[in-house]
Amino acid sequence: MCTVSLEPTLYEAPRTLEPASQYLLWVDGVGGFLVCLSHRVTLGQASPESVVDIPLLADVSRHHATMQRDAEGYCLEAIRKTQVNGQPTDKALLRSADRVTLGSSCQMQFWQPVPTSASARLELVSGHRFLHPVDAVLLMADTLLIGPGPQAHVVMPDLPQPLVLYRQKTSIAVRWPGNLLIDGQPHQGKGVLEAGSTLQTEQVTLALERADKPR
Repeated sequence: MCTVSLEPTLYEAPRTLEPASQYLLWVDGVGGFLVCLSHRVTLGQASPESVVDIPLLADVSRHHATMQRDAEGYCLEAIRKTQVNGQPTDKALLRSADRVTLGSSCQMQFWQPVPTSASARLELVSGHRFLHPVDAVLLMADTLLIGPGPQAHVVMPDLPQPLVLYRQKTSIAVRWPGNLLIDGQPHQGKGVLEAGSTLQTEQVTLALERADKPR
């Protein structure tokens, strides 16, 4: 006799990992960087109650300001007290070398070092720190340049020529005029980096990790 159970069956659908919106980039001998892929990022105090793209260990509001990239550049929108180059502002179009002060003392400098790239770099210059143990935040548009001169998002003085990271669908790819080792596998000229990948050339070693903001 066949018995049919009427009890509900629990089915857990396979979990799929959504494309990362942020990465941690570690460049050997240079430092660490938080790479943000979104065209819009939020800045605020690092706390369990707040969820911002760029959490700061500083006396600022939980959501203090927003930066948005569009065809004109990067627009800063203030939610709480904010200054640009010492002047109070509610909204400002940022220029390279502008100094942004959140609250009374948390100061960061905005850079767009590569004229042909819309990507930008944020550095804290007031002694405060990012939540992640990084040296700077990289706001990635299409490309990031790791190179020897001032026109690079990550400066490596001894690198003979730039190494280019670029967006490829939901991944980050790399371009280099020479041999690459990605996760121990040889590549010529270019390859794709996944979260957890390591890359080596004769001159540079770097690693990429997923760093989605907490939810």
